[in-house]
Amino acid sequence: MTTTSASPAPPTRPTVVLAEMDLLDVCEVVVKRAGQKGASQAECYGEHLTATSVSLEQNELKGASVAEHEAFGIRVFVGGAGQRRMGFAYVNRKDGASLDEAIDDALAIARASPADEANELVDPLPIRPIGGLRDPRVACMSTQDAVHLAQQLLESARRTDPRVSIDSGSVSSSHGQTAIATSRGIRAVDVDAAVTWGLFGMAVDPKSGEVGSFDHVYDAARSFDDIKVDVAGARFARQVLGLLKPRKGQSFSGPALFSPDAFEEIFLGALVGAIDGDTVLKGKSRLGDKLGERIASPGFSVVDDGTLAGGLGSAPFDREGLPHRRTVLVGDGILHHFLYDGKTARRAKKRPTGHAQGAARSIPGIGTTNIRVGPGDRSDDELLRDLGQGLLIGRFSGNVDEVSGDFSGVAKGSFLVKNGRKTTPVQETMIAGNVYQLLNKLLARGHTLHRNMTTECPYVLVDGVTVTAG
Repeated sequence: MTTTSASPAPPTRPTVVLAEMDLLDVCEVVVKRAGQKGASQAECYGEHLTATSVSLEQNELKGASVAEHEAFGIRVFVGGAGQRRMGFAYVNRKDGASLDEAIDDALAIARASPADEANELVDPLPIRPIGGLRDPRVACMSTQDAVHLAQQLLESARRTDPRVSIDSGSVSSSHGQTAIATSRGIRAVDVDAAVTWGLFGMAVDPKSGEVGSFDHVYDAARSFDDIKVDVAGARFARQVLGLLKPRKGQSFSGPALFSPDAFEEIFLGALVGAIDGDTVLKGKSRLGDKLGERIASPGFSVVDDGTLAGGLGSAPFDREGLPHRRTVLVGDGILHHFLYDGKTARRAKKRPTGHAQGAARSIPGIGTTNIRVGPGDRSDDELLRDLGQGLLIGRFSGNVDEVSGDFSGVAKGSFLVKNGRKTTPVQETMIAGNVYQLLNKLLARGHTLHRNMTTECPYVLVDGVTVTAG
């Protein structure tokens, strides 16, 4: 008896109707399909977002728009352990032909890429749900609701004083879903919703023709009850009105009081960049050899926590499907952790910290979630009295070299402090210093934390700042 064997038939395209499938189901089909086509490992990250936005311009409502976005990022590996090659493709359609084409593109890129022993997907870990990320009342907001909020925001700023001028602003609501599936067994899905609002502008005195410095207010909420656009509008008005009639500043070198915005822009930006695991591995971090050592004044702490209920940066899992967690970056002035995604963790022979960041259109990178600077024991007024004479720095516009830590630029929205009280606004004044040196000269922190989107920070009194008025 003679037997014959036929060559295996090429894999066929999925027969399921992908357009009718849930996001996670589509991701699972893509991962399976990539394996059939020759991938040794595969990951599919999907996102579906609906956003409504109302814009403001020149003291008027400008327009409204609604956009819906659905996309899939497909990451594949070919080859065995230690010799895997990676490829990535992005597609914003979920029909079988488009997904098949994206898989083929990712595989072609992988086969043409160099091998890297760090090319490997992460193993799954238990994921816990996080509360407060999706309020149905926010998810169901209509265009009319967004327009109403934008009108409230505009009116609350303008009715305070006719000199308030809105250059631009917006109110946006969004709700969406993300999902991830991998050939290593990760299966996860999350839903969320949020509203963001903001204003940018200045005060203009029609009698004198004087124009104050530009300033801004931005805020966001996940809970419908926390949407306070009228509060933001009134605060914006107070800020820009307070910047009229600025005076020349004073040059000195010594202590200065940093607002939460200014401290974040200068100090936290450099610090987060220096503890990025990729930056450390490349030898570009000033703190690369400081793990476990003192890098800041005693009492200073910075925590990143992606598990905060209702946090704007919170989510059950990161871009690689690992659970977010609470991570002490700096505790009592001591550097405790660097941040790693899967690839940098393998290169550093460490565990991933759950800080893979990104969307469907790109491969994972490293980023923070919700940053919180530990409060101090002084009220904001007490900090002004501690300063006595000097400068309250409202905002910063300039350059911060994350490698050296040197910064220089213009202090904006800032005020002279005399006899322990905030007095007149100052004209744009140059400030300079070194982040890593000044972190060891933190004199005091306020006990009130001020939230700026995903960051909570107090006012901070810092010694050794160079201020040049001119």
